[in-house]
Amino acid sequence: MKETFIIRVAGAGQYEVPRDASLLAELNAIDNRIVALLRDSEVELQRLLGQMADLVRKRGRPLEEALMESDLVLPPEDLTLHEATELVTEEGFIPG
Repeated sequence: MKETFIIRVAGAGQYEVPRDASLLAELNAIDNRIVALLRDSEVELQRLLGQMADLVRKRGRPLEEALMESDLVLPPEDLTLHEATELVTEEGFIPG
């Protein structure tokens, strides 16, 4: 199993992050909150998406321009509620 994986923050590049269960758990917890509030507030949605992107930025390192296959793709921080309802599944943005 790889020790790292690649996460793309849509519109902000790719990051190589440690394959860390706590990071995935934190991202998934935020993702679950996003699913719960999709009917409520676009501002809160974008704040939470920003938190997810910040976690990746803080724990990962930006990759050079060469594109690699991403293990996860996070939506852009300025995603609208309308766009989110079209993208999100019952599991949220992050499977599992």
